Amino acid sequence: MNPKMVKLLHEGFSITTLDKFSEKQINVLYEKLNKKETKEATTVTTTKTVYDPNEAKGQSFQGTTTVRPDGKIEVTKEGEIGESEVTEKAVSKKQHGLMGAAYAVEKGEKKLKDIPKNYRGKVKDVVQSMTKKQIGDFAKTKTDKLPEKKESKKEVKKLEENIMKLIESHLPPHTTKGELLSSIRTNKR
Repeated sequence: MNPKMVKLLHEGFSITTLDKFSEKQINVLYEKLNKKETKEATTVTTTKTVYDPNEAKGQSFQGTTTVRPDGKIEVTKEGEIGESEVTEKAVSKKQHGLMGAAYAVEKGEKKLKDIPKNYRGKVKDVVQSMTKKQIGDFAKTKTDKLPEKKESKKEVKKLEENIMKLIESHLPPHTTKGELLSSIRTNKR
């Protein structure tokens, strides 16, 4: 199999899409993916949040923490502009549940102590590291088509390796793209 096609498949292109491309188009796409991306200038925003001493008790914060003269805790976070403007979506029901719990805590509907102990640390980390909008975006994802949990990268890589071994062991090295696709279509039926 053409190593460029393997790379494009690994990058997320479907075999159906690649089947529609000519060899020249595949080469151009492959070259574009391999070019190093140029670093764009980014603008950094600073967010300051002030907590009452009772709210801050027992919590750890990301960013710079300062105790003000009135006893309140000021937390300064830096981030790139646009970070919170991206609409995030949960990739599994498990992640959706975590984000839903974090969103309820963030909105004040639940207290951290109301969250089950085995989940509490993760919820606390999410609340401290993400904005309310980001958490809300994850929590609002429709769950009907989500898997229970996301496959790990190791599982996906192992599956890809097994598929490649099957292809390599059952198809001769000089197999063309058309022959491979024909073989796949025949075996689907």
